[in-house]
Formats: sequence, C-alpha cells, structure tokens
Amino acid sequence: MENHSQSHEEGPARPAPHYVEIKTVLEAAIACGKLPEGTILTEGAVAKLFGTSRTPVRTAFSHMLDDNQLRRFDGRGFVVGGQTGPEPQRRRLTSAMLGLDPEERKEPKPDSAELIAHSFQTSLTNALPFGMYRINEQAAADHFGVSRNIVRDLLGRFRDRGLVRKDLRSHWVVGPLTARDVSHFFAIRAKLEPLALLESAPLTPSSEIERMRAALDTALKNPAAMGTATYEALEQDMHVRLLENSPNPHLLRMVGQTQLALVVNSIFAANIGASPFGIALREHEMILEFIIRGSHGAAAQSLEEHIRLSAERTRQRLIAISVFPHPDLPRYLQRHTP
Repeated sequence: MENHSQSHEEGPARPAPHYVEIKTVLEAAIACGKLPEGTILTEGAVAKLFGTSRTPVRTAFSHMLDDNQLRRFDGRGFVVGGQTGPEPQRRRLTSAMLGLDPEERKEPKPDSAELIAHSFQTSLTNALPFGMYRINEQAAADHFGVSRNIVRDLLGRFRDRGLVRKDLRSHWVVGPLTARDVSHFFAIRAKLEPLALLESAPLTPSSEIERMRAALDTALKNPAAMGTATYEALEQDMHVRLLENSPNPHLLRMVGQTQLALVVNSIFAANIGASPFGIALREHEMILEFIIRGSHGAAAQSLEEHIRLSAERTRQRLIAISVFPHPDLPRYLQRHTP
C-alpha cells in the first residue's frame, strides 16, 4: 500500500516564512560568536542586511524575545542575550557578522501590509470628518487582494495610533471627528510640537531648512494659484519633517497621534482650493525665519501660537465640511450608527 504521508513529503516544499530564515540566521550567528552578546539590534539595520521589510524582522525578534535570546533595550531595539547578559553595546552590524554574502543583498521589498498601508490609512482618515463608519475586514481584504490577517494587523497598528477603535460589539469603527476632538487634539499639539521642534531644529541640516524656506517663498508669491498638493507638502515640512529629527521616539509617536485633525484642512483644501491658507503659511514663514537665525526658543513659541490660531480656523472648516458632498469611500467602509 502506498504510504500517503510519504507521497505528500515528495511534493514541492513550501518556502518557510521569511521571519523563520531571519531568526535562523541570527541564532546561528549568536551560537558561533559572530554576533556577540550585548550587541544592540534594530529592525531597520537587520532588515537592510536581509533586503526585506521590517515586518518579518519584527516577528523574528518577537520569537527570539520569547525564547530569551534577546531582551528589550529601552524601547529602541533589542540586545543579544537574555536578561542576565552583558551591558548593551552599539556595534555596526555587518553582513559578515550574520554570515551573509554582501553581494547577494537586495533592496528591501515591501511586504503586503506595507504595500497597502498608506492607501488603507488614507481612506480611513478621509472618512473621519463625515461621521462614523464600520470597517468590514473581509471586504477590505478583498479590496486590496490580501489576507484578512494582514488587514487585522494593520487595523491593530491604526488603533495604536488612535485612528480606529472597536465599538461595544467589537466591530472596527473610524470617526466621527467632532469639533471637540479638534479642540483637544490641537491643545495637545500646541504643547508637544514645540517640544519636538526644540529638539529637532538644531539637528536639521541647514540645507533642508533652506529648501523648506524656498518652497514656502515660492508658494507665498502667488497663494491664489497654490494647489492642494503644494499646500500639503508645506504642512508636511512644518509639522513632520521639521520635527522628525527629535531623538525622542515616544514624543514623535504622540505628536503623530494628535495630527489626525489635520485631515480637515486637507479635505477643505481639496474642495475649496488652497488659497485660504495664506495666513497660516505666513505663520510658517515666521517660524522658519527664527530657525534660520538660530532662535529656536522663539521658533517654538511661534509654532505654539500658530497651532492655537489654527485650532479655531480648523473648527470653522469642520463646520463647513458638514455641507460638502460625502466622499466616494471604498465599500469596506459602511455608515455606522452606534
């Protein structure tokens, strides 16, 4: 009689998940001493050497943490060795340390979650000012052509950022964004963003500041002709790129969570045009001028005042948006009544 289990074994073997390969290589490097105990590992550095995204690296780290092969390092990575290992040391991670051939390294390939993350997040954010929507996991998976687990994983990440939540029936929902929410978000932003600016501005290359100022000057020469894309790029310069060099990742994470309300201005600009934002951009100009002069404290104070003034303008725009036609949202977003 034919041995069915053997016949199955003779079929083509499915490749192991990428995280398994990463975990195996790291374990071998640790075992042979090429990757010494105490070495600090970060997702980005390991992903670069393997030519992959950070997701499988994160999974490999999680398994190795559970196996007591790694320990956490102050929220900024992991350290080789268990809880009783040597003191953490920063070493430049190389292909040789992991036994990899540097000639075979490829450019990182984004996984399915990263390929759809931006589009998925944008659709959810655009729904915020128009009411509460239920998110259908299976419909979203079908829309993007991925597994439901990938959609669920992304929704978990979005919940950590404060974008989505679960209702009393454990359904994923997004919105509504209310005038009270706008007030609360902007009140927090007015405190956190100036802190990030104080840390980040001195570390931002002068060439980058000059680029921001040149882009702003070009827009201010003819604000009536400024397009939505230009306005959003200038907003990114002021509220993301100018802050991103802060060495405090927890501060930057909280800043990002409070910037959800900025979608109101983006939707308003898409429907009305960007010309009403000329006053706000003049405030940007003052902040950049202080930074160019090296007056970072004055720049932080100006940014705080800019955010306070923007709060009322954004609340008024949210009221105006209520009469705009609802956007053409994907089918996985369904109007929801709690």
